[in-house]
Amino acid sequence: MVLYHAVSSYQLLEVTLHRLVRHPREEAALILPDFIREKYPWYRKLKTRGFFQEVKLFPYLEIPHTQEEEIFRQVRRRVLELFPRGFRGFSEIYVAGSHFYFSLYLIEERLPFTMFEDAAGMLSRPEALYRPLLGRYPLHARIAQKYGLFDGSCPQIGRIICLKKAQKQGARALQEGNLSGKALEDFSVEKALGKLPCRQRKKLVRLFVSRRIWTRADTILLTQQLARLGIGSLQGQREAYRRLWEQHLRGRRVLVKPHPDDTLDYRQLLPGCRILRQVFPAELLPYVFYRRPRRVCTFDSTSCANLEEHFQIERIGRSFYESSQESGDCQFRLSAADGGAYAQEPSGGNPLGFGGDGRNP
Repeated sequence: MVLYHAVSSYQLLEVTLHRLVRHPREEAALILPDFIREKYPWYRKLKTRGFFQEVKLFPYLEIPHTQEEEIFRQVRRRVLELFPRGFRGFSEIYVAGSHFYFSLYLIEERLPFTMFEDAAGMLSRPEALYRPLLGRYPLHARIAQKYGLFDGSCPQIGRIICLKKAQKQGARALQEGNLSGKALEDFSVEKALGKLPCRQRKKLVRLFVSRRIWTRADTILLTQQLARLGIGSLQGQREAYRRLWEQHLRGRRVLVKPHPDDTLDYRQLLPGCRILRQVFPAELLPYVFYRRPRRVCTFDSTSCANLEEHFQIERIGRSFYESSQESGDCQFRLSAADGGAYAQEPSGGNPLGFGGDGRNP
């Protein structure tokens, strides 16, 4: 039996695909965060429809950010409540969202595990995970950094699964397939979806999107929750998308797919656009339409690395929204939350604002 852990929408899709492709004949268990219930209330279907034999929720919202020793103790207690015999019996352990506290149990028990990068290309950008977490939950960030859970340098991590083509240019060790002596496994969500038998792929897609979507749009806009990632203020985010609309999208038929944890109301901000209400990983976009739009537009959503074979990708780039922050004359501040547990988001989304890097899962 194999064990998977996932946090974000992207990671949930990725580990499910990995299980179908790499371990189709083995039984598998899945650990999800407790805060996923609001986003995906149907999560039990992952078991009832045969994707996993067990699906359990890890109580992240109940673990206080107090001291490192207490966090280790709480994590151990919560793991053993879910798995009284520990992880004996699991032939392999795969962890997506490895910088979350679940990994601390594996470190304490010196159990080897395979790490999934947080989102496509993020293995070569560990600072993009560390900085936002440091702003909201500094103790958590320092613990994850201390134990090598952002960059995969943790001794218990024996292998890292990533999308090699999405890594930052100049990261030679990643391109060559080796990082600090660790084996790298190249895994493309886009290719894995394409290789699934049609019936199995349809079954997986229908978990997230029950019916195909009709649209006359020619462009899909993938939004990113820039403010919650620490990239400017909420007003700056509004200004960035207003400018994007005025300078790049006006005159097009645009369908907006908000990031699952993005709370900005785009109906008034982008007049005339249709807003997708369904919450699902953007990597499923090739399979959810009757008639698929031709283009995807984004600032720099990591999802695009797994959409390139199906869409024309328009990346506007960070310089555009960074200049929007300046024109909005706004400065961003995050209040540190050490001493309490994660705060549940009103939308039921990830309280950290990322995991899948927060960029359209």
